[in-house]
Amino acid sequence: MIPMPVAMVSYADTRDQYDSVPTVLDPKPAGLILHAASELPDGRVQIVDVWESIDASKAFEQTLFPAFEKAGLLEEMMSREQPVAYETFDLVK
Repeated sequence: MIPMPVAMVSYADTRDQYDSVPTVLDPKPAGLILHAASELPDGRVQIVDVWESIDASKAFEQTLFPAFEKAGLLEEMMSREQPVAYETFDLVK
């Protein structure tokens, strides 16, 4: 079976919270196609990552969780709604 790209949608409570996580996207993680963060009208930050496969997104968690821990956010992030993964059927690069 050919791996399908997946879009992962998650949220941070505030821009400050988003900015407090140490840079984990430099260098660009293996398998990351796109990363976008947008501040919503209510102040939350919506994060959309598109990965080559669900396996690539899971591998990135090995980098992301220590970054959350370093920022003092790991416990909070683990207690909230987890990112939602959507298989893509159309992706234009």
